[in-house]
Amino acid sequence: MASGSSDRIRDESTTVSADGARGTTARIAGLPLVGTATERLGNHDDNLVGWAMMLPWLVWASAFLIFPFLFAVYLSFHEWSIISPEKPFVGLQNYVTLLNDPLFWKAFGNTVYFFVVNVPTQIVLALAVALLLDRIVRGRTLYMVGYFVPYVTSGVVVAVVFRWIYAPNGYINQLLGMFGGKINFLGSELWAMPAIAMMVSWKFVGYYAIIFLANLQSLPDNIYEAAALDGAGEWEQFRYITFPLLNPSILVVVILSTITAFQVFTEPFIMTSGGPNNATTTFVLMIYQHAFSYIEFGYAATIGVVLACIIFVVSYVERNYIEKEVTM
Repeated sequence: MASGSSDRIRDESTTVSADGARGTTARIAGLPLVGTATERLGNHDDNLVGWAMMLPWLVWASAFLIFPFLFAVYLSFHEWSIISPEKPFVGLQNYVTLLNDPLFWKAFGNTVYFFVVNVPTQIVLALAVALLLDRIVRGRTLYMVGYFVPYVTSGVVVAVVFRWIYAPNGYINQLLGMFGGKINFLGSELWAMPAIAMMVSWKFVGYYAIIFLANLQSLPDNIYEAAALDGAGEWEQFRYITFPLLNPSILVVVILSTITAFQVFTEPFIMTSGGPNNATTTFVLMIYQHAFSYIEFGYAATIGVVLACIIFVVSYVERNYIEKEVTM
């Protein structure tokens, strides 16, 4: 009797195991319409499940990413103004005009400067903060919240506050006045962009530090224990263990900070309006001005398309370089 029960249990277990791979698909196949499609696809059930899970993102990306970009490309070939019923096709004229526009090259230089200064600064500071937070046991959550608050604070609010801080009679100049100095941060072509870069770095460091910290806390302790037994100090452990294993999060932070650098808008718009003498004019600020001040949507779309291509190329190079460093 016991033997028969055991055989029956084994048979049921075998049946469950054989059908286990189709468990998720079977549940989805029970839905109306989806079940019919699943039966027709036969052995392609897994593909159907995958596409079904991707569908919400594909709909969102099509509506808010793909279509706007394609429409921007279409606008860039036209002289498009919302106040004019005629929108003539101009071909590459907008691109030729853009490449001969001194303001475009000024904005390009400003953006590259912002990128070169801001991205390394954010990575170094965020990594340093993450390493410190990783060592803290008590009150770590409180420190994390403190560093993360600037990121979730409205960019307009942060820009207005720092405009007061950088003012000729602001807090920094009051402190410098005690030593007999004063700097016109936002009114100087030399200091305006560095001042904005420092403020943006302060705002985003906490966010990137959280990304690094998540990666740090996922690293196995036995690697460090083995390295310590072999006589490796803290610097050697960081250089040869921690830093290489942080490459995934470094790639994420580099890409995100690059996109932020090339798309900076709120800070120069609120703090300097692109001045003084276009010293803080950026690509996105140019897009805003031509679209909503000059009503030149075709030209503004041209700037947007060029900016998207620049971001894609820079991000692609960064990704390949970092991945190459990982495999070496």
